[in-house]
Amino acid sequence: MAGKVLDKLQRKCNTPEQALGAVITELRLRRKWSYQHVSHLVGCSDTYMNGIEHGKRNPAFKILQAIAHVHGIKPSQLLAAAERKYLKARK
Repeated sequence: MAGKVLDKLQRKCNTPEQALGAVITELRLRRKWSYQHVSHLVGCSDTYMNGIEHGKRNPAFKILQAIAHVHGIKPSQLLAAAERKYLKARK
């Protein structure tokens, strides 16, 4: 597992992409995994995963499925959590 893993990380949620990235980051941090480790598990580059977590990249559906799978949830749960986070940030 490469990279330092923080206990908590605040991400902006001003866009749906940022909210999705924040949810993915939170799931990763709960397991104390680095984003490099998750990128290896889902089969994408570290740079791509970092971009997803920062809301700068939109994950392909296949990657979104893989991210959900490694965290033991359904893609719909991942998207629903991101939607809630985005709507909460807009209030």
